[in-house]
Amino acid sequence: MFASLPWDHFEQVLVIDGNSTDGTFEFFEEKKVPIFRQAKRGLGAAMIEARQRCTTDGLVFFHPDGNEDPQDILVIRSFLATGRDFVVASRMVYGAINEDDHKAFRPRKWANRGFATIANILWGYGNNRTSDVTNGLRGIRCEAWDRLNLDSEDLTLDYQMVIRALKYRVMITEFPTREGQRLDGATNFASWSTGVAELKLIWREILRGRK
Repeated sequence: MFASLPWDHFEQVLVIDGNSTDGTFEFFEEKKVPIFRQAKRGLGAAMIEARQRCTTDGLVFFHPDGNEDPQDILVIRSFLATGRDFVVASRMVYGAINEDDHKAFRPRKWANRGFATIANILWGYGNNRTSDVTNGLRGIRCEAWDRLNLDSEDLTLDYQMVIRALKYRVMITEFPTREGQRLDGATNFASWSTGVAELKLIWREILRGRK
C-alpha cells in the first residue's frame, strides 16, 4: 500500500495516528513521513487535526485500509487544482463499484443511499447534491473546510461535511470510484451503531438550522 501512494505529487504529506500499537508509528517514522499521534479520539478528531496541521491550500483524505483506490488520490488533487471546492470519490454513481455490489442483501449501500437522500431533501440546493455520504476518500480546499465550521469528532464527520456543504452551498464534485477489499476484513464501524450516530447527527443539524 505505501509504495502505491503518490507521495511526490503533494507539497505536504502527513499521517494522523490514532495511538496505534501495531508498529504503524514506527513504520512511518522510518519512512521519514511526518506522523502525529492524535490528541483526541475519533475519526473526526483526526481529520480536524489534519486540517489544523495543513499548510497548503487543500487536503486530500485517504484511509489505508485497502478499500480505497490510491489512483483516485491524483484525480481528487486534479479537481482541487482546477478550482473545485469539495471532491468526493463516490461508490454510488454510474461506473462505481461498491463492496456490497456482489451481494443480494446490501444494507450498507442502501443505508448510505438513504442518508444521502435525507441530506438532499433537507438541504440540497439547485444542482448541489450528494450520493455517497460516508466514503472517506475525498478532498476539500482549506477555505471551504473553514466555511463549514466542522465539529463532529466521531465517525459522523464525513456525513457532516456533505450536510454542511449542502447547507452553505459549497459545491460537491463527485466521480466514480472502485471499492476494494479491506486488508483486515470488515470495517470497525458496526452498522447499527453507525446508523444511530448518523441519525443523531441529522437531528443536531436540523436543530442547528441553515447556519
